[in-house]
Amino acid sequence: MTSIEVRNLTRAGKGSRPLLDDVSLTVPSGETLAITGPPGAGKSLLLKTLIGLEDHTSGDILIDDVVVNAAGPRRRDLAMVFQDYALHPHLDVFDNLAFAATLRRGYDRRELSERINDVAEFLALGELLDLKPDDLDDAQRQRVALGRSLVRDAKAYLLDAPFSQQSERVRTQVRSVTSQWQQENQRTSIFTTNDVAEALSTADRVAVMHQGFIHQVGTPRDLYERPADMFVAGYLGSPPMNLVPAFPMGRQLVMPLATMLLDDNLLERIGERGVVVAGIRPEHCYDATGQGGQAVTDRVEFTTRIDDVEWRGSSQFAYLGYDIAPQVEDLLNEVEDLLEFDLFQNFLVAELAPESSLRPGMSIRVVIPRQRVHVFDPETGENLTLAR
Repeated sequence: MTSIEVRNLTRAGKGSRPLLDDVSLTVPSGETLAITGPPGAGKSLLLKTLIGLEDHTSGDILIDDVVVNAAGPRRRDLAMVFQDYALHPHLDVFDNLAFAATLRRGYDRRELSERINDVAEFLALGELLDLKPDDLDDAQRQRVALGRSLVRDAKAYLLDAPFSQQSERVRTQVRSVTSQWQQENQRTSIFTTNDVAEALSTADRVAVMHQGFIHQVGTPRDLYERPADMFVAGYLGSPPMNLVPAFPMGRQLVMPLATMLLDDNLLERIGERGVVVAGIRPEHCYDATGQGGQAVTDRVEFTTRIDDVEWRGSSQFAYLGYDIAPQVEDLLNEVEDLLEFDLFQNFLVAELAPESSLRPGMSIRVVIPRQRVHVFDPETGENLTLAR
């Protein structure tokens, strides 16, 4: 088993912003780390830098506590799945699966053949072993590239968006069997994905990356329930956290639709800020007349009109609109421009129980547990709700 550590890794860009911005990560032996973030976040560049295909400006890469900055890709002995697959067109599927493993000395032919057939079977490639890459579709080619990496014995495995070409039904199966294979073989793995749900459901820990910067690393539950900053809060979740402007007034926090009493700790952390951002997950909004709403004791409560309803079967989304003052909207736009990411809307999404009878235009009383409301600094993005 192998550990990977990245210390203050930086890659300068052409402009003022680095392509990799002081990235630090630790992946213990046998762990699976998912790196998620929007397209262009720097995820692929980070993996290529780890394997030794891209240079970095400063910082260190350690494999099993040994600095490998000067080592080439072969000496680092990391297996990687590339987004362009990098298959050999003149080789059939079997030989493509075997290729990386046969480059290493001392392999056992019979053992390798058995491993290839095992991997081909669970990746649904068993009947395609005699075909060439040109005979396959993109999803099959991607599974061949993934299988080639899994067949090989390497120190660790770097998988760049390894499931992106799979249909939704197949993707779940491929992801599951790949994770099981890696876990059974106690392999250290890092994979990238734009799919937040995939990252949260598959990895031991998740790193949220944007603009070359790692915003937070933690278990899926930690990131979801205790986002370190406003970007993590707004990026994770489907639908994502509602982020609304809020104004501290005495011991109260005045939001567009509701007012919340501030406790001493949160009041102290807010300090002299004249405006903050309140974060509320859609699933933490309850219909006050329903069983969930009636069970909430320490509550934030408000009544408003429903603009629209989306039925989802197991739940339904109610869209609750509100107005934003022009000067506040300008501030929020500046935050989005800085992050190059849309965080704010002029409505709140409430994910409510399917048994609630909802329709556009009707009035609804909504209950939110007070302890579920996050408060962020709009300038730094810091989650002021978290204890320091």
